Formats: sequence, structure tokens, C-alpha cells
Amino acid sequence: MLYWFLLWREFKLSIAEILAVFPNAKIIYSWKSVLILNWITKEEILQKADNLWWTIKIFELNLKTDKQEIFEEVLEYAKTKDWKFNYWFNLFPEKQEKIKKYLIEIKRFLQKNWISSRYVNKNDKNLSSAQILGNNLLKKWIDFNLVDLDWIFYFWKTIWVQNIDEYSSRDYGKSRDMQTWMLPPKLAQIMINLSLSSNNSVLSSIYDPFVGLWTILIEAKRMWIKWLYGSDLNEKMVELAKQNSNWKIEKLNAKFVNEVSFWDEIKTWNIVTEWYLWEIMTRKNISFDRIKKQKESLKKIYEWFFSSLKKWWFFWNIVISFPFWDLNWKYIFLEEIYDILNKYCEIQALFPSEFNFKETKSWSLLYKRAKQLVGREIFKLKIK
Repeated sequence: MLYWFLLWREFKLSIAEILAVFPNAKIIYSWKSVLILNWITKEEILQKADNLWWTIKIFELNLKTDKQEIFEEVLEYAKTKDWKFNYWFNLFPEKQEKIKKYLIEIKRFLQKNWISSRYVNKNDKNLSSAQILGNNLLKKWIDFNLVDLDWIFYFWKTIWVQNIDEYSSRDYGKSRDMQTWMLPPKLAQIMINLSLSSNNSVLSSIYDPFVGLWTILIEAKRMWIKWLYGSDLNEKMVELAKQNSNWKIEKLNAKFVNEVSFWDEIKTWNIVTEWYLWEIMTRKNISFDRIKKQKESLKKIYEWFFSSLKKWWFFWNIVISFPFWDLNWKYIFLEEIYDILNKYCEIQALFPSEFNFKETKSWSLLYKRAKQLVGREIFKLKIK
């Protein structure tokens, strides 16, 4: 069985996340919003899919020789239902006029075989995740998917969609200073997943040494990671975080990260973190001099941080993001960090060597929202 993963706009990060969560899966096809895998089971997907925050939808695929075979499969499924057969239909690549044609052809074929049916696609378009969840389609009826490549067809049903309502309704109303940059929760979850090792797809502990607004720990708790650790120089954020009894948080400068008291408590754990991205800039006040000043401060912090980890012989995975800036629609990277990483770390690849997509020249992946002037460059590292 093949499985089609429909991805968000930051498709490289989404693919890297999926490959980290399912390390034994084999890539059959990938292109921007699409990833097709096999050597993976439905049970494994459903067990882990709720933690894939940049995957929109997953459906099964069976190879079909022609349209007639597809119609007959719909008929066999319809015969198992005791009530009027209601169905949805999604086409990839999505073409509205072609969707309508398929909907009508399937309905006529079912009528010829004495099956009363109704298709409920609105305006002859593919259904969104919200529509699938809102109508409880995965339980009540069925959401069909057809991949029509003209010379070959793949067809079958949706097994999972992202719960967008659950995500958007999460409460982040704790005492936070919203004048500081907050790591997007989806990105925090992806970074946690990227920290997985190929031989260990389950995490028991996470440490965030720049705990800040504690988004990473919130997401780690939601993912059922048992032991959550953090440290930060900001006493206010540390005290707020300590109110959660499942967390161990210390007030500590990252310069002395090897001196936290809980080092010896944990046998295997990963660091997932992002330092403060500094002041918020606008198109009116962003400048090369302001960026340069921020880069100098960040360089000192990270030199302390990585040298401390090396002194402590930290040998687990580190997933970390560094800022880059959009100045006059040209990206300015924190290039000073590259020498530090080469001095203390081994940069781990996020894609297989034979994969058709590649990381940046620095072996990182980028995340940036369209209107923001500060983006994130994400690395997976090990201390040398």
C-alpha cells in the first residue's frame, strides 16, 4: 500500500519532519505539496500522525489501470452501505472541470447498478480539512481521492486529516510579552520531531536552554513527552514556567548551560531550542547597522553555549533555529554562526543523500512567513 501525504507551504520542513518520524519508510515520489511513501503501515501512520503538524491530509493509494476499475471499486464499497450512499471526491492535480466530470460519471455508474447516491462537493472543488472534519466524513461516509496523471491512476480513501480546529483553539493566553518573537507552535513541534534519531522514533525527554515563552515545552507536553527541562536568564518566565509541576526549570544564563542541576537525572534526551530573535523590526526601521549589532550579540551567546556543551560532552541531538533577516528583499544570514558550528558541531543532514530536494548550502532548512522581516534557519546538530 502507498500513502499520499498532502503538505503545507513549507514543504521541505514538512518532508523532513515526516522522514524523521517514519525513518524506515521509502520515498516513492515527492514534489512540493506531495510526498508518497511505502514500507509503512496504516497503523503506524495513525499512531503518529497527530504529531505531524505540517501534514494536512493522508490517504491510501492503490494503482489502477483505468477509470472503469475506479468506478467498480466505488461500487463495491457502496454495496456495503445500507443507506443512501453519500460520497466526497478529491482530484489531484485539482482541476475543477475535471472533478465535476468524475462526480457525474461515478453517480451515473452507480445508478446503472441500482445504487442511490449523492455527491456533496461544494462548487465541484476538493474538500478542505475543515470540511472533512466538520462533516465527520471519516466516520460517517467516505472521502475518496483520485490521482489522475493521464497515463496512470491511483485511487482510494482518506485515513487522516489534521484537526485544524483543535490547533487554532489552543490556549496560549499565559502571561507572555507579545512584543517578543514567539516561536510558532507548529514549527516548535516540527523541531521536536526533527530531533528524533533514525534508531529511536520515541522521545522521553526534551531540554530547552532558552526557554523564553516556553512554546517548545508546551508542544512537547502535548506530544506526551514525559520529562521536560528548561533554563533561562529571564526570572519572570522561569517562575511562570515553574507553575507547571511536570517541568523542571532553572534560572541560568546559557553561558553556563553545563551547570544546570538536572544533567545527571536524564539518560537520553535532546536539546530543542531557539534563542530570542531580538527586537521586532519594520520596513521603516530595519537597517544593516541594526542587524549587525544583533548579530554581534548573538555570536557571543552561541559561542558560550556550544563551548559549554562541548565541555560537558553532550552527545545527543540538538535542533536549533537561528535568525536571518529580510533587508530590501535580500536575505542576510547569521553567517557568524557557521564558524562556531564548524568548530563545535557536526551538522546532520535532514534529507537522504539521493533525495531530489536539498537543504541550503549550510545544510539547514528555512522558515519565514511572507510579511515578516525575520526568518528562521533550522539546523540539526551533534557536538563533535
